[in-house]
Amino acid sequence: MEALLWIRVGDAGEYEEFNDLDAAIDYLNELRVGKVTTWREAGFSTANYRGQDYISIYWGGYDADYWTDLDDSDKASVEIGLGENYL
Repeated sequence: MEALLWIRVGDAGEYEEFNDLDAAIDYLNELRVGKVTTWREAGFSTANYRGQDYISIYWGGYDADYWTDLDDSDKASVEIGLGENYL
């Protein structure tokens, strides 16, 4: 089974699936989530999304079940790819 990248923006967001990291980064930039301030298990915080209202991002199965965190290379791509935005 192929892993999918799952993202949920904020506590009230819905899980969205992506086949590749570049599309996921584009999506996050469209939502103006901002730069990563802190990585956490299965996600990260930004100035706009912090505490329990953070960005979930992880590799998982077809039902959004968690398989693994992003690796260091993926995390670096996210950090480089996200634009600075404040809501």
